[in-house]
Amino acid sequence: MNNPEILMFVVALLSYLAAFSLYSVSLGFKRQKLYSFARILNWLGAMFAFSALLYRWYTAGHPPLSNMYESLVTLSTFIVLGGLMFTSKEPITLLEAASVAGAVFMIGIASLFPSNVRPLVPALNSYWLHLHVTLAFLGEACFAIAFVLSYLYCLKRLFERPADDTKPALSHKEKIACHAVTWVFPVLFFGGMGALAYYLGSKPAYAAVRYNLWALIGLMAVMALFLLKYLWRGLSKVLPDAQQLDNLTYRAIAVGYPLFTVGGLIFGMIWANKAWGRYWGWDPKETWALITFFVYSIYLHVRLVRGWGGVSTACLSVLGFIVTMFTLFGVNLLISGLHSYI
Repeated sequence: MNNPEILMFVVALLSYLAAFSLYSVSLGFKRQKLYSFARILNWLGAMFAFSALLYRWYTAGHPPLSNMYESLVTLSTFIVLGGLMFTSKEPITLLEAASVAGAVFMIGIASLFPSNVRPLVPALNSYWLHLHVTLAFLGEACFAIAFVLSYLYCLKRLFERPADDTKPALSHKEKIACHAVTWVFPVLFFGGMGALAYYLGSKPAYAAVRYNLWALIGLMAVMALFLLKYLWRGLSKVLPDAQQLDNLTYRAIAVGYPLFTVGGLIFGMIWANKAWGRYWGWDPKETWALITFFVYSIYLHVRLVRGWGGVSTACLSVLGFIVTMFTLFGVNLLISGLHSYI
């Protein structure tokens, strides 16, 4: 990685951390000026990260989409930019705070992987790669935003009381589902990161960086506690209306679904035919991308055709995001295949 690129990512990372801190304090003290300043810092970090990607593209001669390091830093930038654009008319401070926290985490994970610029293997030296991966990442960034909105929806429903809202009280099954989303997912997240640290530590090439991963996990825990410090007592008051969150989740998936379908599947099949002479080969990445497509297809079907909404579709959104993350990263780390070089 070149020094200008390092500098730009460091500035982006510091801007994200400062923005997260100001988002947290602005929520706790309800200061609009702090929120506005946090948003400026968020934009600043996103612009520096995007500039770093452009610089890497210029020096490498190809878009930064060809390995795990580049995938993480590119997707993190898309998520932050998507979060900022998605909240331009309807500010949702918790969504913006979550997007920068996710970006910090993803950049930290990216730093564990080799960042040196390498020549593309022949299969990757194609403009179909640019279209395939870029559109897929844009779709996955929308899915990440939808996940955060679904998580906030489940939190909001748990805090609601029948007398406070026109919505009916949660059924027993809905309460279990909301608790599963809000409490089990963080356990799975930190447990998964611990498992990743153990897995990387068992690999000679990554043994030296496993302590860096544990430090990153600790940073994420501190950031979560910092946010909760300012929000715990007044969390229900800063959460947007549940119906608004439900509708915004649908919008995010409605935008991400065609991007992922066209980029991740259709353009991916065209690229596969150009590179390997077949459109579909049931490679692990292809299979899990298809599973991701089916989950979000089910979401849109039950939402638009069956008229579902609320907790049931929020859980589908969370499930879709888990499958998306496994497709994107879990397959690369755990299952060998044609996409293992990413």
